[in-house]
Amino acid sequence: MAADRIGGDAVRFLVAGGLNTALTSLVYFAGLTMLPSSLSYGIAWLAGLVFVMVLYPNRVFPGGRTGFAARLAIGGSIAIVFVIGLATLKALERALQSTAAAFFATLAVTTILNFLISRWILRRSC
Repeated sequence: MAADRIGGDAVRFLVAGGLNTALTSLVYFAGLTMLPSSLSYGIAWLAGLVFVMVLYPNRVFPGGRTGFAARLAIGGSIAIVFVIGLATLKALERALQSTAAAFFATLAVTTILNFLISRWILRRSC
């Protein structure tokens, strides 16, 4: 049933995303001790990109597309969401006057976008 598949995808995405978020948050906040927030954010997203391209096709969206082209498409979508996230981060840092609050708000935006785009890439025509 389609609803079961979406629910399972969402649960696996949230678990994998939690691991990815822990990894990228650690990288981001460690980077902030010596780097500007934009550079730290970029390094954190590169770590997350590798995680996503390796894990998501086989483990998060099993039975979906797993080939090299699908992995590249996921990587490309992560790059697009990175740019959106970076713009969101900078705007929210100015608005909220807090790098931590801006980071977590940006995380919410990028999580939703990444799920929708990743699922569309890996589940279409399956």
